[in-house]
Amino acid sequence: MAVVNYTPLLGLALPTTGDLVGIWGTTVNTALTSLLDTAIAGTTTLTSDADVTLTDTDGATNQARSAIINWTASGTVTRNITAPAVSKVYIVFNNTGSTQSIVIRGTGPTTGVTIPAGDQAMVAWNGSDFEKVGGGNPAGSNTQIQFNNAGNFGAAAGLTWNGTTMTATNLSAGSLTLTTTPLAIASGGTNSNATPTLGGVGYGTGTAHAYTASGTAGKVLTSNGAAAPTWEDAPTPSKASGALLVNTTTVSESYVLPAGSNAFSVGPITIADTYTVTVSSGQRWVVI
Repeated sequence: MAVVNYTPLLGLALPTTGDLVGIWGTTVNTALTSLLDTAIAGTTTLTSDADVTLTDTDGATNQARSAIINWTASGTVTRNITAPAVSKVYIVFNNTGSTQSIVIRGTGPTTGVTIPAGDQAMVAWNGSDFEKVGGGNPAGSNTQIQFNNAGNFGAAAGLTWNGTTMTATNLSAGSLTLTTTPLAIASGGTNSNATPTLGGVGYGTGTAHAYTASGTAGKVLTSNGAAAPTWEDAPTPSKASGALLVNTTTVSESYVLPAGSNAFSVGPITIADTYTVTVSSGQRWVVI
C-alpha cells in the first residue's frame, strides 16, 4: 500500500491524487472504512491487571482508535490507561471483577479521570487533559438524593426524596445548612432569623417566632395581649395557704404606681438610697 499520509487524530489514510492505481479498494477498506468503523463503534477490551498505554499505529488497527474502552481485569490496585493526547472522545467501562479503579489519562502523563469499580464515564480531551463529560452510575438506593462526590455520584441514606416529600434523618449538629431566607412556619420553620436570647422566652408574633429580652431574677413573664410579653414584678407572695400576704420592708427598686391602681404595705417601710416610689395622681399607697 503506497499511502504515506494519515489524518492526525484517527490515523486514517489520506490518498494523494494519482496514487493507489489499481489498489484503491484495498486501501479504502483497510485504512479508511474499517478503521472508521472502529473509531465510531469499536471496543478495545483490556483484560490484563497492569497499566497500559494504548497503541496508536497509523493506517492499521490499534487500541486508541476505538470508541469504547472496556476494562475487565480483576485487581485491587488502581491502574492507568494512557491514550494519545489528542482530540478524542471515549466511553470507558470499568467492569473489573474486583474493586480496583482505573484512570483514563493522556500521554505525559496527565491527571486524567478516575473511574471507580463498576462505574462508567464518557471522557473527552479538552486540549490539556481528559475530563468527564457524562456517564456514571447512580449512587445509593432508591429515592436517595444524588450529590457530587469527587466527580462521581454520591448518595446518603439520611437524605431522600420520593417525588413529594424530602426527608432528612440522622443529621449531626451543623450538618444541615439552609439559605438565609427564613423557612416558613407552615413548612416547619420559624419564619424568622431571630437568635434565642440567653434567659429569654420564645413567643409568637402572629407570623413568626421571636424571643423576649433576658429576664431578671425574681421577675415573672406577663402577657400584654397581642403585644410582646414583658418581665414584671412578681405578684405579692402569699403564705399560710393564702391567709397571709407577705411584703419586704425595704424598697430597693424604683416604682411608679400607675393610674387606676392602689397599693398597701405593712410597715415600717424603708426606701433605700437612690430609689423612689411614685404614686400617680388620685391613687393611694397605704402603709399600715
